[in-house]
Amino acid sequence: MVKAHYPESLNEALTIKAEKKDQSLLVMGGSDVMVVHKTAPDVIYLNSIAGLKYVEQTEEYLRIGAGCTYAELIDDELVPGILRDTMREIASPAIRNVGTVVGNICNASPAGDTLPVLYAMDAVVVAAGMDDNGKKIERRIPIDKFILGVRKIDLRENEIVSAVEIPRSSYEGMTKLSHTKVGARKAEAIAKLSFAGICKVENGKIADIRIAFGSVGITVLRQRDIEEMIAGTPVSELEGKKADILARYAEVLHPISDQRSTEGYRKKVCLNLLEDFLNNICE
Repeated sequence: MVKAHYPESLNEALTIKAEKKDQSLLVMGGSDVMVVHKTAPDVIYLNSIAGLKYVEQTEEYLRIGAGCTYAELIDDELVPGILRDTMREIASPAIRNVGTVVGNICNASPAGDTLPVLYAMDAVVVAAGMDDNGKKIERRIPIDKFILGVRKIDLRENEIVSAVEIPRSSYEGMTKLSHTKVGARKAEAIAKLSFAGICKVENGKIADIRIAFGSVGITVLRQRDIEEMIAGTPVSELEGKKADILARYAEVLHPISDQRSTEGYRKKVCLNLLEDFLNNICE
C-alpha cells in the first residue's frame, strides 16, 4: 500500500526523505508520474511547501525555486525571455499550471523542453540534504553533470532538488538568443528535436557563444570545444568559417530513429537550425 506524505516545509520533507531514502517518490506537479508508471511505497508531495515557490536575483544568479510552475515563470519578468518562450510551448495550459522547470530537469528525458536552453545558460541544480546534526546543507551541480542519462540523475537518496540557478552573465547582454522546438505541433507534442543558441557580439567579434541540441542523444548535446573555436571570431569572418563549424557539428550529431522521427531528419534539421543561427549572427 502506498503512503502519502504532505510536508509543509523543506526541512520536514528532507526529514521524511532521509528516513525513507530510495523507497520514496518525490512529486511536485506530477504531470509525468503516471506517464512513466512511477510508484513507490511512500510518495512525498512537495507542492504544499510555500518556501519552494520563489524567484530571486543576486548579483550573479537568478534562482528559481523548485515549486514554481511554468505558468508562474512565464509571467515573471525576472526570468530570461528565451526560457519563458520555451515554456510557452510546453504541453497544454493545464500542464503548465502544475509542471515545473525542476521537474523537467529531474525527469531527465532527452526530449525535455527546457533542457537545451538550461544547458546553454550553464544552469546549476541545487540539491538540498541534511547533515548528521539535522542541519540543512546544499550541493550545487552543473546541469550537464546532474543529468547522467535517460531518467538518470545525480541525486542522493537523502536529497531533494530545491532550486535551479542560472548565471545572469549567460543571458544578460547577449545579442542573439534563439530557441526552436520541432514537433508534430507547436505545443502538446514531444519534441522531435530542439535547438538553443545564445551569442554575444562585442566590438565586431563573437565574445561568447553557446549552442545546444535536444532529442539527439541520451542527454543534451553541447560541444564547448567548438564554441571555444568560434569565440573571438570577427563577425565579418564568420561566413567563411560556417562550413567548418557545420562540418564539426555534423561529426558529433548522432541522433536515433524512433517512432517520432528518423536519424537523417533530425540531423539535417539540427544543422539547418544551426546554419540559420549563424546567418543571423552574420546579419
